[in-house]
Amino acid sequence: MLTLNCLLYLFACALAYLFSLTYVGWYGAYLLWAVIVLPPVLTLLSLPAMASLRISCWIPERINTGDKAEIKIKFSNRRLLPVRTCSFTINVVNLFTGESYSFPMRYGLLDDGVSLLSLPSSSSGTLLCSLEDEQLSSYFGLIRLRPKRQWQAKCTVMPKPIAPENMASLESLPPVSQNFRPKPGGGYSEEHELRQYHPGDNINSIHWKLSSKTDELIVREPMEPVESSTTVLLHTTSEIDLSHLYWLSLRLCSWNIEHVIRFGSAYAQVSNETDCRRAMCQLLSLPRAKCPPMNVGSGRIFEVENGEVHWH
Repeated sequence: MLTLNCLLYLFACALAYLFSLTYVGWYGAYLLWAVIVLPPVLTLLSLPAMASLRISCWIPERINTGDKAEIKIKFSNRRLLPVRTCSFTINVVNLFTGESYSFPMRYGLLDDGVSLLSLPSSSSGTLLCSLEDEQLSSYFGLIRLRPKRQWQAKCTVMPKPIAPENMASLESLPPVSQNFRPKPGGGYSEEHELRQYHPGDNINSIHWKLSSKTDELIVREPMEPVESSTTVLLHTTSEIDLSHLYWLSLRLCSWNIEHVIRFGSAYAQVSNETDCRRAMCQLLSLPRAKCPPMNVGSGRIFEVENGEVHWH
């Protein structure tokens, strides 16, 4: 693409021509040919370097809030001459908070090298980073190239796990109420339920001693425990609530308590620390919004709201 410098070049050629007409001597013709030939020749020499320049970027997959992290921008030029100018824009959008940042970048006489750009890590969320509007200029700026290369990558800024003041340890939590149901197929079980005999019941399950006292057949029905679910509800998405949620989920994992993290219509099943980090990444990639009340049924329920954790 031609630039404004092309008009300036033509204007300089016109001035050099007028100068050669009015100036008596060899210098006028020499200056005219230098103005006419030198810029196009240098432009042609710079085109291979402009075509071969490659820009690659790298960001960490996951960092913690407040940590220093950088986008690593690497330039690779396979030609001897450097590129006169290279400019582009790094856009960073926090998908969770909606915050956006734009970093215009401009480099001169660019050859092989590495540049670093700090990432905003003050708020939790998923940072979507992209390189856009890349422009390369030739010597004297007569030609400008706009490569259509694009780069995108994501970096999750994780909250730091912080224990809420009203909940220092899970050891003080009440146990989950345990329910039982008849064991399919019968068999051995430490828990039993006494009931009247029904036709088809196993003779070996009859409680003869109790039956002799009640004048009716009583059987021991084997029972098995029914696992009660554990649910963690996130009502608000302030930074402190995210820290409490992360801490609580990690602590439940350390106690081998499987649980479900719920926020609005989003939920994730967590059984270990890897699942916990994956669930947090999933949550932080969604737009932040206030969670409506939810009915999650029975079991132990933790509610994270306004800097506190309540359970019932």
